[in-house]
Amino acid sequence: MPKRYDELKSQLPVSRLSIDVLLALRVLYDKPENDVELRQQIAELSREPSKLEREYRSEWEAYVLRELVLDLKQNTQRSPAIFIDSVLSRIESLKESCPYYKAYKQQISQATPADDSTTQLFPTPWRQQLMMLLLPVTTVKPLKPTE
Repeated sequence: MPKRYDELKSQLPVSRLSIDVLLALRVLYDKPENDVELRQQIAELSREPSKLEREYRSEWEAYVLRELVLDLKQNTQRSPAIFIDSVLSRIESLKESCPYYKAYKQQISQATPADDSTTQLFPTPWRQQLMMLLLPVTTVKPLKPTE
């Protein structure tokens, strides 16, 4: 992976995303071979809710980061603004029409304690979180035909 993508990975603040936004990105970038793993992780939360913060969050962050950078790399012909709009529209579509996301979100909300200290009183809106995450994408220069 070129150096600029390594730099981008270090700039993307996935750790600052709410669990709902992180879950949406995890589902968005899910691949058929990983679908079973995600379903198993979500199912385990009903028995062991502490795994969400103890294990799964960091796994999902790493997965989303890798897939997001790969997505960007495959779409180097697009401008950063078009790429960002694409991700935003895919997330909106997922929120509205993906039954898996809705079911997973329900299970996540049951696994998250109401008095959790990481719960924000006034959570940042989805679009704002996604823009905060994707803004570093604008610093990536497109590949030249010779690269």
